[in-house]
Amino acid sequence: MVMIKMKLFGRVVSGKGEGKYYMSLPPYKEKFKNILEFEPYEGTLNIKLGYGINLNDLNPIEIDDFYYENNKYYGVKLIPVIICTKNYGVKGAIVYPKKTEHPNNVIEIIAPIRLRKYLFLRNNDILTVIIDV
Repeated sequence: MVMIKMKLFGRVVSGKGEGKYYMSLPPYKEKFKNILEFEPYEGTLNIKLGYGINLNDLNPIEIDDFYYENNKYYGVKLIPVIICTKNYGVKGAIVYPKKTEHPNNVIEIIAPIRLRKYLFLRNNDILTVIIDV
């Protein structure tokens, strides 16, 4: 099987802050750690691409819906990636909730660190996201 690296390019944008809540839930954290081999920082980084993308075409890893403290939480799809700036690369993943309000040109990234802080990111900074397809 031949591995092809796909590069996505986009700009950092602000989100609604909801990623922090979901990333703090123990069932999500545990599932992500088992699959990705890291515990994600409690928050997501939103990147707006210059084009729409169908993430289902990129062979995502699926996590099923679950119940936690009598509430239903929807599953997500994960795509392992490397987030790159001019000087750094960090392992992370695109997290694609089954239930989302984002258009198909905005992706949410999780990583073991707070990407904005450690990569010195501000809104409109350009990032490269590398996917092994």
